[in-house]
Amino acid sequence: MNDVMLPSRRTVVRTAAWTVPVVAVGVSAPAFAASCGTTVYPYTLNWGSVAYSTVTTGPAANRVKTGTATVDGPAGSTPVVATFTSRNVGVDTRTGNNLTVNSTTYPNVGATGSTGLLLQHQDISAGRNTSRQELRIQFDRAVTGLKFTITDIDSNNVAGNNRSADFWDRVELSGTRTFTATSRDVDNVYVIGAGVSGAESSTTEGPWRMYDNGVVATDNGDASGNIEVTYVGDVQDITLTYWNARGNGNQAVFLSTFTFKASGC
Repeated sequence: MNDVMLPSRRTVVRTAAWTVPVVAVGVSAPAFAASCGTTVYPYTLNWGSVAYSTVTTGPAANRVKTGTATVDGPAGSTPVVATFTSRNVGVDTRTGNNLTVNSTTYPNVGATGSTGLLLQHQDISAGRNTSRQELRIQFDRAVTGLKFTITDIDSNNVAGNNRSADFWDRVELSGTRTFTATSRDVDNVYVIGAGVSGAESSTTEGPWRMYDNGVVATDNGDASGNIEVTYVGDVQDITLTYWNARGNGNQAVFLSTFTFKASGC
């Protein structure tokens, strides 16, 4: 267990400000306004029912896998297209199941009540964020109030360092957003960090990670490894970075249902 002072639950929800926040592309707004008026509609990307497909391109050593979700809105709106592009950096590789949805195997990710998008890599290069998976999430037009949960951010130190059974997830996320971690008691949370790259000198710095390097979520349906994310303004393009600080095996996290608002076309 890490010998660190854990944050009060009151300090967990906060905004992570970036030097160059990722925001909506401004040139698109006038076109939407001219053709669609000012109506904004709610959308839900439910992984259990959305139209979703993937394609893999590029050389075997560094293939790019892209998933496309077509998200229907209410009557009077047109679908929002969300694109998920995964690439590996360094020596880590991704499993064949990476960027897929499997509601039979994973029916209730992070106890959210639904399945999720799987991010899974293997042959982990332990302890280095120079070997990682980067997932770029893009929408075909600006969305606002984007909200989703990253689940299964956990760890395992049972077998000792550099064994295939070991892992300690690290997750970083671009943009200006707030987040909430699952509480484990009145004053403490399971997942610590700020979801950004950098030093892990305190529980409010560095990537999101489990507070103790030996705590394993009981299964992928356990809520203890959850981070609920909310973007505070318009957004169209964000990047999630996922890597491991220990182990050399196979490890994964999930993205839950996405909710947001957008212009009707």
